[in-house]
Order: sequence, then structure tokens, then C-alpha cells
Amino acid sequence: MEEEGIVSIWLGNFENQDALTAYAEARFQRDENGEPVSSFTQDFFNGDLWPFEPDVFDYEFIGGASQDPAVVAAPLGETMANALADLYPRGLDQAYNAILVVYDYVFEGSRYVPGAPVRFAASIPYSEHFQ
Repeated sequence: MEEEGIVSIWLGNFENQDALTAYAEARFQRDENGEPVSSFTQDFFNGDLWPFEPDVFDYEFIGGASQDPAVVAAPLGETMANALADLYPRGLDQAYNAILVVYDYVFEGSRYVPGAPVRFAASIPYSEHFQ
């Protein structure tokens, strides 16, 4: 649900930037009305076209996978890298090479969706970290 000041974070693994883009964007799959729906929203938002404003959604591919949360979040800036590192001070459970974020949104669904290439990591207040 939309909530100002919160960022929801997913971590995943992809073969390359194109694979991440295909998963994150609504380019290949269609809903029952013929509207494009991304695999990401199908996996975590019951196929809603855009359960959040598209301009608050971002994703980045880092190439080499890492268990260091600061490395995985680094493409989104130092503040996001520090926030994720604070959340996972002992490192991530496995190595990831991609991060997806939705700003001003609290995700309340399943952390893990079988078959999805990403896993929900957390919803955190970003106003504390991004000021």
C-alpha cells in the first residue's frame, strides 16, 4: 500500500541487464484487457497493471553477484547502500546481482514467491536514511 517515507526492496539474480529489464517492465505479457503487465507485478502484486506509481519504481543490475548489501544497493546511491547495509549488518543470505525498489510503498505480501527471480527483502523508512 502507498505510504510516504517508506521504500520496499527486492533482491534478485538475473543473467544480464536485459533479463532484469524484461522482468521489471511491462513489455511482453498482457493482462485480460490486453494491457502490458510486468512479470514483477504478476509475481508480487497479483498481476495488477501498476499497483504503485511507475515513477517511484527503480531497478538496477550490478553484474557480479554479492552478499554485501552495500554493493548490491550501490547503483541506487550511497544512502540506499548504507540503509541496506544497516538492515543486513551480517550480509545477505545469498549473493544477489540486482535490486528493485518501490518508494513510498509498504509491501505486505509474501517475501518469497516460488519461481520468481527476486525475493522481497524489506520495507524500511527512507526518510531516516535519505535526509
